[in-house]
Amino acid sequence: MKVKKLLVFLVLLILGSLSYAVYAQEEDSIINTKHLLETADTDYFVYEGFGHDFTENQGYVNEFPNPLTLHQYYIYDGVGTDLLMTINPSEEKIHTTNKRLKFDQFRAREFHVTYSVERTENIPDEEGGICWIRYSNVILTGAGKESGLIIYPGDQAYLFRPVDGEMVYEPVADLSGLNADRLIKFDFIRLDGTVYVYANEKFVFSVKDNINDHVSFEAGAELFEGGNRVHCTFDDFTIKMR
Repeated sequence: MKVKKLLVFLVLLILGSLSYAVYAQEEDSIINTKHLLETADTDYFVYEGFGHDFTENQGYVNEFPNPLTLHQYYIYDGVGTDLLMTINPSEEKIHTTNKRLKFDQFRAREFHVTYSVERTENIPDEEGGICWIRYSNVILTGAGKESGLIIYPGDQAYLFRPVDGEMVYEPVADLSGLNADRLIKFDFIRLDGTVYVYANEKFVFSVKDNINDHVSFEAGAELFEGGNRVHCTFDDFTIKMR
């Protein structure tokens, strides 16, 4: 009888411990995303980092990814621009950025970054191209070996990493509900290896990115195969850190 009671006690003790462990894990994993955005700059990130408001005009730069495609970028009227244009429908997808939309000066593991984007031209309609923002550890690993997160407003968000010399993209969030043709202010809050992404102060998604390095941000445009023109503008890059 005493043995039976002892066994019952041990079972109850183990179950109680497991219940507490599960409860504690759930408590640790719960983040009030609205509260996080409201308090990020007071409770977590109090140090101002590099910022760029694009108020200083900078002239046009023209590049040619191929003989038939113009890549143009400049800063004018308070925004930074990345433009891809071709007279005939593009025979390939072309992905560009430029030095005025890359913020290598900032590298951190935990941060609150804001960055605004708007697609102002898309020709043909819905088939010209798309804008993007990403962060990665490219400064530490070199191009082609980096890992990170890239968002395409109006389409998808992806985690990416190199596998056997090829860049692999894993979809992590559906962003088709965002209107890429209107100004969207994004907030990226990264804590403990998880990034929380907001669009116009509304929580969109969170994901653990499995990156242990410091990361930096960049942005640009992507012309679709068959597209003629895509024009992306960016504004108000800010960074706050612990």
